[in-house]
Amino acid sequence: MLATGYKALCAAVANGSLDALRAGIDGDAEAAKHWKPIVDAAFAGRADMVQALLDAGADPNVRSGTSGRHTPLTRLTQHHATIAKHAGHAATLTTLLAAGADANISAGPHDLPPLAYALMAPAENFIEALRGRTRRDLHLAAALLDLSRLKRSLAKPDAANRPDARGRTALDYVALSGLWKTLGSDRAIACANALLDAGAGLEGGEVIPEGDERFSATPLWRTLSWQRHYALAEHLLERGAHPNPGVFTVTFDGGTQGCELLDRYGANWEQTFNGRTPLMDLMYFKRPAASTWLLARGVDVNATDADGRTALHFAAWRGVRADYARALLDAGAKRDAKDADGATPFDMAVRHKRHKLADLLR
Repeated sequence: MLATGYKALCAAVANGSLDALRAGIDGDAEAAKHWKPIVDAAFAGRADMVQALLDAGADPNVRSGTSGRHTPLTRLTQHHATIAKHAGHAATLTTLLAAGADANISAGPHDLPPLAYALMAPAENFIEALRGRTRRDLHLAAALLDLSRLKRSLAKPDAANRPDARGRTALDYVALSGLWKTLGSDRAIACANALLDAGAGLEGGEVIPEGDERFSATPLWRTLSWQRHYALAEHLLERGAHPNPGVFTVTFDGGTQGCELLDRYGANWEQTFNGRTPLMDLMYFKRPAASTWLLARGVDVNATDADGRTALHFAAWRGVRADYARALLDAGAKRDAKDADGATPFDMAVRHKRHKLADLLR
């Protein structure tokens, strides 16, 4: 029996079978109007599948039912560092625009228009296709690093700190833009200076709930986290940006360039977020690469969270590589430290079946 329903169409998209997709539509035409098949096909860059779904009544501006709230355009244009775009994605963009997809709808996890997502990479073919279809306000002028348009927009009162729907200012858009990779850091810095000279703040921005805390996503954090644009980050620090919002992102990234940069401007490597120091966080998330730098920097290896757990507790619990746990021990981590429940790092390793770590900590 032929499988029907939108899940059958999604399976056809996942398998790359246009014939199966058409058969599924023939068996249940109404399923083509569900958001998921067209959003999945757009993400896969399958213009032929998107067209088949549009012909069956799919809405080119439908929003996904997931927390990301993507439209087909934002799902298509959102940049993913580990997922390459191909020619099919450009063809899919053309297909969606021809069918009436609205380039001015802000959607997706960051509530941005498709052009802003395209600018993060930057995806030049997407940018050219979307530029003429998108209303270029102050924020998109900043993301486009369009200095002349930006300066004209700044003539309006309070423009420099005008927030978008998420509280992001034009300086945040300069920070998230990837066009510096083609236009150069000097252009991005010139745009940042135009905004700062007009009174743009360095410490405001979007407030992001994370765990039990709320994080203020400053332009410095955004350019380090989203772009690793160290030249712009250093300029923002020179202009007075506080280094601390960038600490967790540069350590999570695993390199040393961002760490060295923030350290020169007095970053606090012992600060906590959700109760954990950066060193604890690296062990908790199994991203221990930058722990080597932190230990060399001399951070407190025996600092504890509210439950008395140290970085070594987290390493044993999460199962980091034994050489990183050994580095903690060599830096003075106490193997007999007990958390609020009386458990040592060895107990954690045994409880979670981390056999190599248990042998190390025994």
